[in-house]
Amino acid sequence: MADNAVIVGAGVIGLATAYRLAQDGLEVTVVDGADGESGASVHNAGWIVPVLSAPVPAPGMVGQALRWMTRRDSPLYIRPTPCPEHVRFMASMLRYCRPGPFQHGVAALASLSERAVPLFDRYAADGVRFEYHRTGQLMAFQTLEAMRRYQAATAPMERIGHPAVPLSGDELRDLEPALGRQVRAGLRCPQERHLDPVDLVRGLRDRCRELGVRFLQNSPVTDIRLRGRAVASVLAGGEELGGDLFVLTAGAHTGRLARLAGCPLPVQPGKGHGFDDTGGTVALRHSVYLGEAKVAVSPLSDRLRFAGTMEFGSFDTAVDRRRLAGIVRSAQEFLPGFSPGSAPRGWTGLRPMTPDGLPVIGPLPDKDNVLVASGHCMLGVTLAPVTADVVSAYVAGGRQLSEIAGAVRPFAPRRFLSGRSATTAGSPAASR
Repeated sequence: MADNAVIVGAGVIGLATAYRLAQDGLEVTVVDGADGESGASVHNAGWIVPVLSAPVPAPGMVGQALRWMTRRDSPLYIRPTPCPEHVRFMASMLRYCRPGPFQHGVAALASLSERAVPLFDRYAADGVRFEYHRTGQLMAFQTLEAMRRYQAATAPMERIGHPAVPLSGDELRDLEPALGRQVRAGLRCPQERHLDPVDLVRGLRDRCRELGVRFLQNSPVTDIRLRGRAVASVLAGGEELGGDLFVLTAGAHTGRLARLAGCPLPVQPGKGHGFDDTGGTVALRHSVYLGEAKVAVSPLSDRLRFAGTMEFGSFDTAVDRRRLAGIVRSAQEFLPGFSPGSAPRGWTGLRPMTPDGLPVIGPLPDKDNVLVASGHCMLGVTLAPVTADVVSAYVAGGRQLSEIAGAVRPFAPRRFLSGRSATTAGSPAASR
């Protein structure tokens, strides 16, 4: 059993993990290259949506992406780039855009997502302070065909208690009068939640500090020092940090860190855009998914948050005004009363993507004391507390790990190593 842990990455996954390990009695240090309030963990819709837990690589995705290649404001865009790592990643993702791998991923994510909402309810009860809404979610569509596709896609989540109930356009407008007449059908998902992601990050960080977690911010990890099959220390901000256990939770930067530790992982950025509107031209009671546009809208206490688009091959955080304008146009198609006034000030977030669309959670192969918790694609908020529980089980080992071994096997980092079976290794901490 480890006595102390170094967590590399202070995003929502890293903070949730720090919180859980501190509750387990470990001495925890969290190190991050930024200030803790930037990146994908705060730049997202803030949705807790097991009903939308499906891998990004899906049947038909490639064809749709090719049709959208000429549109820089499209919901999905693959930027042409000669970077070999990007080319390999996209080629690998292509192999998972088949019905078999997709259905495997849906089943795996459903199992992982099942406890997401109860764990967030527990956060609120345990004194983690954050803005939290239990009003459910609506999905709005301009065509019956689009609604039926999503109805079929969300059907597997009904078995874990997350139904999607079909509604007519008029029934949707009874719930959300701001939706326009062109919305013809929709789905009501009563068990979904949404929150303010900035608030969640702050609340988790404050709660971690109350539990004695140490934070080292604005200190990027520049080296990982090995001793045989174990990591001895990480060098961050000029400080050398030793520990019994190291957990890599650095989002889109996890691939580089895993390489420093001796085992590279295919985690690449998927760039999302969004903006916050404080003008109050429309009011919403539920989080709303604008189906054909693939735009998420979250009503928060002081603003309306819009998030959307996925761009592969972009490795910076610069805002593309064309993609931002595309989100605004889509919002106005579904919400005719919406007016952002002047051009909105946008933000971006680099989502940590994997070729198969599944998170990477578990022991880093051939390392005795390193765990990885990354690659959550667009489900980082949804899966943060669940992921922290899985990390806790790996650290504890024994019965606690054996009880979840089957459920977490699809997420093992070992699956990306050629010539090795994708089996779940034992607890790194317990094996020392």
